[in-house]
Amino acid sequence: MIERIDWHDSFNVGVKIVDIQHQKLFSLINELIVQTSSEQQKGIIEKVLDDLMDYTDYHFKTEEKLFKVHPGFKKHKVVHQSFIEKVSGFVSVFKAGNKDFKPAIVGFLVDWIKKHVLDMDKAYFQELGYSFNEEVTESKDIQTRPLICEKVLVVDDSPEQRFLLKTVLEQECYKVVEAESGVGALAVCQENSDIRIVITDINMPGMDGFELISTLRKQQVRYVYIIVVTAQDDKETVIKALSSGADDFLSKPVFPHELSLRIQAGQQLLKLESQDELIFSLAKLSDYRSLETGRHLERVRQYTLEIARYLVRHYPEKGIKNQMADEISRVSPLHDIGKVAISDRILKKPGRLTNEEFDIMKEHSRIGGDLISDIYLKTGSPSLRIAFELTMYHHEKWDGTGYPAGLSGNGIPVAARVMAMADVYDALTTERVYKKAFSHEKARQIIVEGKGKHFDPDLVDIFLALEKRFVKFKKELNDK
Repeated sequence: MIERIDWHDSFNVGVKIVDIQHQKLFSLINELIVQTSSEQQKGIIEKVLDDLMDYTDYHFKTEEKLFKVHPGFKKHKVVHQSFIEKVSGFVSVFKAGNKDFKPAIVGFLVDWIKKHVLDMDKAYFQELGYSFNEEVTESKDIQTRPLICEKVLVVDDSPEQRFLLKTVLEQECYKVVEAESGVGALAVCQENSDIRIVITDINMPGMDGFELISTLRKQQVRYVYIIVVTAQDDKETVIKALSSGADDFLSKPVFPHELSLRIQAGQQLLKLESQDELIFSLAKLSDYRSLETGRHLERVRQYTLEIARYLVRHYPEKGIKNQMADEISRVSPLHDIGKVAISDRILKKPGRLTNEEFDIMKEHSRIGGDLISDIYLKTGSPSLRIAFELTMYHHEKWDGTGYPAGLSGNGIPVAARVMAMADVYDALTTERVYKKAFSHEKARQIIVEGKGKHFDPDLVDIFLALEKRFVKFKKELNDK
């Protein structure tokens, strides 16, 4: 008889949602051991196997989202795929009537889960910085954990259901925003770009939960973690919700502790993208080397935010939403990251650059763009796509005479056009090693003369509409 595999706290990897799923896998395999040892009816064993296969697939998807940044992610995913294929073969043969495969199935599962959970998974999570601490109690961990997302959007056409979820979430220190329909939820997300977790029902009048999920996935700039909470728990609904873009699925009634753990799992994923301080610190590297200050980055971040939000309100044809406006500002400090590759001889030269030196200096936009592009291709983060566009192309000009690609007009990404306006104004009005600071009036004249040549004509008009705000921020964020 095959021995049961009992769970022990030392098996924990340090991520609660994964540890809970591992315990569930252990219990399913133990149930299979009991059923096969007692020679139960074939139908009962088939039911356990089906449950095990479905849950294993769900568990692997959870793990893979967390492993995405691990260097060995592809290798680990291959292990998952090979396991599913092998067990599917065992199950198919067993269902076809060949009972000799029963011991092989159980023995393989027991050996595999011991090796996978106790060796591979623990090692991967430790390498990602997770570890299990037996001294930290569950309640203390929930109360003292850092909140990555303060706001949670609850979408349900039932006031009673929204009230129940709100009560649970507020006890966990979340700030709850409510919407009673899919259309209302989209409006809330547009006005609250800091919402990163959405909990939604499926059956709602007008735009249902499936359509809401699909629309959010198309419109989002920063990733939003979506949890479906519904009374419909049939397999077809689960598959459709996950295929639409949902990250997790809970059946009503919802148990508060389980909901809290699901949200924590979402926060751990969002943490991978929430790196504002890291972005700002990395961007400072290039400014320190070129004798500029962090105030330059703060000013540029504020200028880009003003311009982009004005575009949202007055130029809808540009296709910018509130979330994108915020993202342009958030990643704007990366625009000159490529300067870290330019030598001090050129970067800090007090006089005018020669043609050869200027050609080298111009490479900083391509270097920075290529660097961010490499990371974007690995992660697929929409934020990094915007960072790539404004880093690579913020020196392009409306008339096509800029660099590095000679783009022109609307062919220049709108994020890069916004970045160009903010960067030029700050460069003109700030003292550099090669020039004195120009007055606002002089900078204004140069920008107006560049309308339709250097700058998008609409952005020049926006600058003129916002120039008092620019002067205000210039004074408040003065280098001195």
